[in-house]
Amino acid sequence: MRRLAFAALAVVTAGGAIWLREKSSASSFSSYSDAQLDTLEVGYRAAMRTPPAVTSTAPRRDAAIDAELSLEQLQTERYRRTALRSLAVVTLLAVAGALLSTRRRTRPDRAEEGRLRKVMGDPAVLFEGERNKAARLLGVTPEAPPAVVDAALAAQLAAHDLGRLDGIAPEVRRLLLDQRESLKRARDLLVRGTSARPQQ
Repeated sequence: MRRLAFAALAVVTAGGAIWLREKSSASSFSSYSDAQLDTLEVGYRAAMRTPPAVTSTAPRRDAAIDAELSLEQLQTERYRRTALRSLAVVTLLAVAGALLSTRRRTRPDRAEEGRLRKVMGDPAVLFEGERNKAARLLGVTPEAPPAVVDAALAAQLAAHDLGRLDGIAPEVRRLLLDQRESLKRARDLLVRGTSARPQQ
């Protein structure tokens, strides 16, 4: 979710930066450097402050008005450049945030894994415990070969023969069926579980 938010922010800010860059063609000051804009601003402000002479009131007033209008356009160009730079920085930060979020998702959180191990226990230890229980149920060792495990299962199933189910109470019948299923699961855990052993 965080990665999507960063990606959306990058798209929006990049779009705004592109739009502001295209607006430079509409500004007559886009080709000037920041230092040249400073020089022009000083000149425009001086023209606006110069009092008109008695004999040339109208021309001086027109010059002051032109200077004021030019200064407004110059300030608009400054705002455009500041906004463009800000959007470019935000876009770069958003892209970096999206990339870092992706990398964090692909790496396992070792601290979280450690906390889960404390609560749930080590999967490998739990797995070995289940194998030991299954071996005790079948009367074999956890490392017994598959043939030995199958022979032990056959002997246990014979001791829990389904032919004995006729005429017995439903509770005893259910218990006998559950015992047979437990024996089969124990066999599967010992024979097939070796290849599915959790990694340390």
